[in-house]
Amino acid sequence: MTGQNDVPRASYDLHLHTCWSYDATNTVEELLETASEVGVRRIAITDHHLVDGIPEAIEAAANYPDILLVPGVELNVTTSVGSVHVLALGLTLRAIDALEPVWDEYRQWQIDLGSATSAGVCALGFDYSDAQRQELLESYRPARTISVQGATPTSNKMRRAFFIERGFVSDEDEYRELMSAAGEAVPRPPYPNGDRVLPAVKEQGALLVIAHPPAYFGGADRNRMDMLREELLLDGVECAHRRKVPHELTPIYRAWCEEHDLISTGGSDLHWPEDVSEGIGLHIGAEEWWPEIEARLPSEALINA
Repeated sequence: MTGQNDVPRASYDLHLHTCWSYDATNTVEELLETASEVGVRRIAITDHHLVDGIPEAIEAAANYPDILLVPGVELNVTTSVGSVHVLALGLTLRAIDALEPVWDEYRQWQIDLGSATSAGVCALGFDYSDAQRQELLESYRPARTISVQGATPTSNKMRRAFFIERGFVSDEDEYRELMSAAGEAVPRPPYPNGDRVLPAVKEQGALLVIAHPPAYFGGADRNRMDMLREELLLDGVECAHRRKVPHELTPIYRAWCEEHDLISTGGSDLHWPEDVSEGIGLHIGAEEWWPEIEARLPSEALINA
């Protein structure tokens, strides 16, 4: 089945967000229902930093026996080249329990980032207090997510609209300038260190895949790619992404994966319901990649297998 610009949908999509990400509003039900309708048969839930939504996803997946669910998470980590996003795919329930110290660290990091962002904007003379941030969170995040995760940061999309509505800025450019100045006024906490987080996750059997890699790989700088492969303990590369991997880089990344016995994955990185029907599975990842991925995922992590 085809989607935007007649690009064929892949049968898998291994980078999807739900409302358990602080910057997304998709429900897992919307993702599963749409995947079932359009023929995407394998999906990974990879919410930002935390796995609070995995039990909900597993419960919902029971109503979609035609969909294979891969529990995962997207972790932002501090590395030698700055922050990098890494997908951890194939988290078993046992692994999730064992990694509770990692989730605790990210939970606190999210709260600290939200507070620092509010303080930075307030330092510039704008009314974006913790109370205002909480109001914004409650306008789009379900109460159950706030009750578990607390006062997280807000999504750029919602915060930008909030600032424009209140006259803090008039457009996207002014918004970026304000956020940059706010970060200088009150520095934001760094992401947890990859040297500590990634070995713990890998030890639990999850596959580590660098997400939307062009910014991290310097396009296709082989020295940088090789360095990050070792530093991040990579099992694979998101060689196809709906928007952040140019099509001409996909075969280059795929060849490098084959050279180093890494898996190649593809994902649409969806956050918002309006994008789901026209975005899920649209990442140009090849069908022959899926058997290679499945062979390496922990079998006990695959729901509906």
